[in-house]
Amino acid sequence: MIVSDMQKGLERAVTEVLPYNPHIHCGHHLKMNVQKLFGKTAVQVFQNLLHAKSEDRFNSVMEEAEARLDQGSEFKRYIQRIDPARYALYAMSLPRYGRTTSNAVESMNAALKRIRDYAPCRIICQMWLYLLNLFCERREKANRSTNELTDYCKERMEEFGQNCGSFVCMSADMNQALVQTDGGLKQWIVKRTPKAHCTCIEPQYHCWPCIHFMSWLRSRGEDYMAYVDRIYLQKSLVLCYSKTIPVIMETELAMSISCRAPPPAIRTGRHRVVRIPNGGSTTGASTVEFEYPLTQEPRVIPAATIDLPTGSRGGASGRRNTGGRCCGVCREAGYNRTRCPVLAHMA
Repeated sequence: MIVSDMQKGLERAVTEVLPYNPHIHCGHHLKMNVQKLFGKTAVQVFQNLLHAKSEDRFNSVMEEAEARLDQGSEFKRYIQRIDPARYALYAMSLPRYGRTTSNAVESMNAALKRIRDYAPCRIICQMWLYLLNLFCERREKANRSTNELTDYCKERMEEFGQNCGSFVCMSADMNQALVQTDGGLKQWIVKRTPKAHCTCIEPQYHCWPCIHFMSWLRSRGEDYMAYVDRIYLQKSLVLCYSKTIPVIMETELAMSISCRAPPPAIRTGRHRVVRIPNGGSTTGASTVEFEYPLTQEPRVIPAATIDLPTGSRGGASGRRNTGGRCCGVCREAGYNRTRCPVLAHMA
């Protein structure tokens, strides 16, 4: 089962490498595209198309959308360019175990958020470490559980069991029945083939008995556990996380695939030289001089070679103590050229 976000590169790769695997598009990405192109109203219409359980229902929603939306014609043409088998519930290959989006893979983006700028080998090692911790946590949780079913499946089965009494079952034979509401407004056909099957598609989609199928089983006094797929059993979950992922070493990985960290970016042109007074004093101080990027240890220049005249523009008694005033003629601090004594003497 392959779920992608409609990227053309992935489309070609899946067709070439995994030609026999079912390939669908992520429903969330499709909804975001529809919202961007046609607005929020079109998202609800597309949601109905996404969960259409029959081709007739799909076509009726499409006709309603064309009349309901301001850009109904453009919306219809956009949807018709996408194969319904890639997103619509009635047309896609089943079972899907409740998966119509790529959220399971997208969740790795949160784990990669802090390590995107690492070297390639280190990114692989950090991802491996993340999966190791995740497997260990889920394995411990599965070992502590005493339920026969996984938590998610158990909650759904309990919910179905509490509400299935509101349906009326009319059995045609041992393998098929008609289930309807008390008023008979809605009807579903359930049968076992030998797995659970219903016209609501939920048993085919999730691989567990739906509320209609469970209502029929209860009327016959049968247990629903025989129709729950083994993927929802707690022992299957324990078996899935029982094997530890082997640890890989970054050095071994680099040697095996010749993976090296990319060289640091080097600025072009002349390197910038920075001189910082050591200790904040200008008299008898030494200066640390270094260049960008750092290619060697900083070079210390003795104080005797530094010329920092008192009263100069960059000195401590210049801009720092006199509010930034400095004469442009005599270069003395404390006044500007309009009050310069040299110009006054020349005049």
